[in-house]
Amino acid sequence: MPNEYVPANAPGSLSPGEHAVRMADLLGAFSLASDLAMGLQAEHGVRSCYVGMCIADELRLPDEQRVHLYYTELLKDAGCTTWTSQLATSWLVDELAAKRDLQFFRNVQNPVDVVAWLAKYVAAGMPVATRASRFVDFFAHGKEFMREGFESTCQVATRIAKRLGMPQPVQDALMQVFEQWDGRGMPSGSRRDSIPVVSRIVLLTSFLEVFHRVEGREGARRIALARRGKAFDPEVVDAFLSAAQRESFWKGLEDQRVADAVASMEPEGSPYRYLGEEKLIDVAMALADYADMKSPYLLGRSRRVAELSEGICRRMSLAERQVSTITLAALTHDIGIVAVPSFVLNKPDDQRTSVEREEVRLHAYHSQRILSKVPALEPASQLVAAHHERIDGSGYHRGLSGFQIPLGARIIAVADRFDELCHDTPEGPAVDADAAVNAIRQEAGTRFAPEAVDALVASLGGLEQAPRQKARRQERPAGLTEREVEVLRLAAGGMNRKQMAKVLFLSEGTVRSHLEHIYGKIGVSNRSAATLYAMEHDLLAKNPTFVR
Repeated sequence: MPNEYVPANAPGSLSPGEHAVRMADLLGAFSLASDLAMGLQAEHGVRSCYVGMCIADELRLPDEQRVHLYYTELLKDAGCTTWTSQLATSWLVDELAAKRDLQFFRNVQNPVDVVAWLAKYVAAGMPVATRASRFVDFFAHGKEFMREGFESTCQVATRIAKRLGMPQPVQDALMQVFEQWDGRGMPSGSRRDSIPVVSRIVLLTSFLEVFHRVEGREGARRIALARRGKAFDPEVVDAFLSAAQRESFWKGLEDQRVADAVASMEPEGSPYRYLGEEKLIDVAMALADYADMKSPYLLGRSRRVAELSEGICRRMSLAERQVSTITLAALTHDIGIVAVPSFVLNKPDDQRTSVEREEVRLHAYHSQRILSKVPALEPASQLVAAHHERIDGSGYHRGLSGFQIPLGARIIAVADRFDELCHDTPEGPAVDADAAVNAIRQEAGTRFAPEAVDALVASLGGLEQAPRQKARRQERPAGLTEREVEVLRLAAGGMNRKQMAKVLFLSEGTVRSHLEHIYGKIGVSNRSAATLYAMEHDLLAKNPTFVR
């Protein structure tokens, strides 16, 4: 399985090949994942896209800009898993609900509104001293903290768009989707015509969709007028109000088949309408990295599970087509985890409430739901749905048992558990590979399929880990040194400069200098984008060594 990405598509092909995949389908899946990751109702992204394309008609945007708008709308939240863990750590609460309220329903320029939000969410239920310290920290550093969060979100969305083969104007628009007409947006405070028109449309449509869900047609009109000339471009607002005079506009937005309508809105002249089926692996990697950024405990897991799963398949001498399907499923097996707040993911299971445990259990269902948007990924979606089922029938979410569980799901279950045991989790520190194998063997026949366990052991013995690790040390990308890779790993894991300095026996100034050099070498400006780069280039962790 390749470790580095290549762009998933290239312009120039307007017609589908024999095994071509619709870009609209792929981005529809990404959009649904983003809806769940934002804590918004399903189809937020496609409904926003519908409104955006109607506004484009009113503005008579040129064909090229319509192409850029369409893909930007569906990818507008593609970086939203980036900052959630930091929000959860800072606010000590379900960060999805808190962020949704702050972003859409509060006036951050009004101190009274901000205080009311703080009182409702930040450190809710915690001791008074804890709440007070978090309040003070928010007022002292909140603006810069949020600015960094928006910048990280935009940079990661931009990088994912590049990996999916989107053109530069789409990448540029994604970098500015949170900028506001009056210059009070983030991350850079751009204003008026310095913001791409595509970004100005996307910002408005995001709010219109949310307010239409909550307050109906008049709610959408009200928020557009209230922020006209402030957050929103007056011309774009007027275009919406013109479209909103037609009953057909509202019927289209409120139709249960709006996703089908949006799929048909993909501009016919777009050179990005199709990509070859062979590029699905690159798309799957993008989805994998998107999911794994949800928690520092997950970073790189999907790629590792895919590599382990592929090794098991080879040991079982499966057909090449079956290996490809299982590898795709292993890469995307946790995409539904984006629906779970980072606040919940970062807790040990015995500290979760029954509701939180159910949220975690539903992630396999959400994974299938997301992948089912892409016909070419339907076989993989069936495996993903069943990867937490157990041989004795005590798994979830359907309670399948024995051979009712697809072979690919049985393989992924073993690979997933092995990787989980070999890396730190909220449940405890990592164990070595031998201890992990012994633990898995004890559950062969009850939780895990014995044949998959045997194949895992055989594949681990043939990986020749030490030579691979040595080769990696000699071939660091972008001229990174071993020390810089070590710093990058710690930063990706969530450590601050003081913590990294203590672990590495360095001064904070030296750590800061290392981070500056790392960012310069790999072409990023913040920790989140650097973390994504590290996942793309397999820099986060070494595979565990197994000794038979």
